[in-house]
Amino acid sequence: MSEIRRASFVVRAVQDERGDVSGVVEQVATGAKEAFTGIEAIGLVIEKMLQAASALPAAGSDTSPASGETPDPGARPRHRTVRNAASRQTKGS
Repeated sequence: MSEIRRASFVVRAVQDERGDVSGVVEQVATGAKEAFTGIEAIGLVIEKMLQAASALPAAGSDTSPASGETPDPGARPRHRTVRNAASRQTKGS
């Protein structure tokens, strides 16, 4: 039986004067953020973050880097943009 993991996300979205939606999805526990363009991309970003989280070891397991370096707890999370196919098309075409 597989382990159930919960994850919480904050979605900050903006709609411009043309109706285009963009924003950022933040995973609450890790602070990881990914930008998105297009309403459909929100689900893709969340799915990607969940898949990345499931690839990580479970909390409480030995996660020390092999190099002996300790991760910087104050480091800012990486920020990437995910765009849906519709947002790549030119408006009005």
